[in-house]
Amino acid sequence: MRLVIKIKKIVIALIYTILASVGHAADQNYERQESLEIEGINAGCHVCEWRPRLHDKAALEQCGRGPDGSPNKGVFECGFTEDCERICNFISCIEN
Repeated sequence: MRLVIKIKKIVIALIYTILASVGHAADQNYERQESLEIEGINAGCHVCEWRPRLHDKAALEQCGRGPDGSPNKGVFECGFTEDCERICNFISCIEN
């Protein structure tokens, strides 16, 4: 009878160990979700934060046209305001 109780305890311990390792593996496989939303501010209201990224875009006003008539490209710093409005600020022209 005692042997049966010991075997049950060992089986239960093995089950808990397996479940714990599966849970840990699931945590390791969690993919980070990037968001522009700032957590903890405005009690759950959607708020963006300024995280600028560099982009190459046509910059006709700032850099003019190329020999073929197409707009020259420029470097812009683009991001989102707190109201989640996309804004791009011109930095410089790209030399051809």
